[in-house]
Amino acid sequence: EDSLDARHLRSLLSTVMSEGAIGISASYGDNCQLSAIAFSSPSRALVVHLTSGDLSLGRNDSKRKRIIQGRNLLQQQILCNANYQKFAFKMDRIAIALYLDMALCIDGAVDMLSVSLSGRRSLQALMNAMGGESTLEKPNVEALFFDNEWPSVSDSDLAQQAWAACQAAVLPHMATRFHTLGRIRTNTISDEHMAVLAKISRDGELLDSLKPLSVKNDVMPGIAVKMDKLTLICGRYPTRIRSSTQQFLQIETQDGVQVPGRAVHVEGREAQIKMLGSFDGGEIKSVTTIGKADLTSAEAYRERVILAILKGESTLLSHPFFKAVWLPKDEICWPQSDDTKPKIPIHCPDLEINPSQGRAIEKILSVSDEDRVVLIQGAPGTGKTTVITAAVTS
Repeated sequence: EDSLDARHLRSLLSTVMSEGAIGISASYGDNCQLSAIAFSSPSRALVVHLTSGDLSLGRNDSKRKRIIQGRNLLQQQILCNANYQKFAFKMDRIAIALYLDMALCIDGAVDMLSVSLSGRRSLQALMNAMGGESTLEKPNVEALFFDNEWPSVSDSDLAQQAWAACQAAVLPHMATRFHTLGRIRTNTISDEHMAVLAKISRDGELLDSLKPLSVKNDVMPGIAVKMDKLTLICGRYPTRIRSSTQQFLQIETQDGVQVPGRAVHVEGREAQIKMLGSFDGGEIKSVTTIGKADLTSAEAYRERVILAILKGESTLLSHPFFKAVWLPKDEICWPQSDDTKPKIPIHCPDLEINPSQGRAIEKILSVSDEDRVVLIQGAPGTGKTTVITAAVTS
């Protein structure tokens, strides 16, 4: 990016069609930081490799100046230029990374996956956003977007991803759908609020990156086979088989035969597996789940909320509970409480409450604004569950 100048941008922007659509894609490196970003018109792509780390540390002044100039050009001529609409399949993550890793904003940005009702990380959602299966070669889409994650993604693949976003954006039957979507405008969100959103989002990405790519499932002896379906019971809940669109199972028999399968129904520790190969019903030696687990309901909800905030479709940033936790310096307007109500007495006849626990319970039961958010902290065995139980029974 220290060699990026106006000539590169003019070369790209001169090929943008009258609709003003520019496709964007990004790759990420260590600590989920933005490592490269690609911009594409229908006939030309520009891939920019980014400098990691704090620009103020360990860099000569001339290079630092060139990097800052290049970033300013990107923001002025593309990212915040109202003449162009920016399209990306995961625009929420790109917008957050631009702010957090490059101190840049984006305006008029479209998150293309928002048109799909399928899970945002599924192949089906991606194909829906690209115009539907009738216009696509499914194996090619999967190879480009799902088999080329960091660190194997190449400049060519990154450029093709951005080009695909640009092409899908101008398809007649998709352009109408994209037109109805809210735009991401991080230039209208305060730095204080963006810093909070960026932290929540990046922390989630880091936790997701720690999920294992394979898990050995502890299954109990004894199996039930019916036609091409196998029923297994897991011995340990943490390593249970999960229903997932992104994972498959590798089942190995005592004879050394390996058969792939996919969980089609899971209830607790019991899983029904559809075999994707021939299985003679022999004794099972091991079962391994291959692939990263799907997002949990809470993780998926967090992504949806952050996306809604970026598009200006959520008022969470002004919610008093959110502000009390994340923005305590902001003025907080709590709903008016009824101070005339008598103090709620602690009622837990079957529990022994010590003075410290009693004070914590009183805080929970208090109607005072300063006690709207209460953090109960303590080492194992100090009675946190007891405190919560007593507050509920009171």
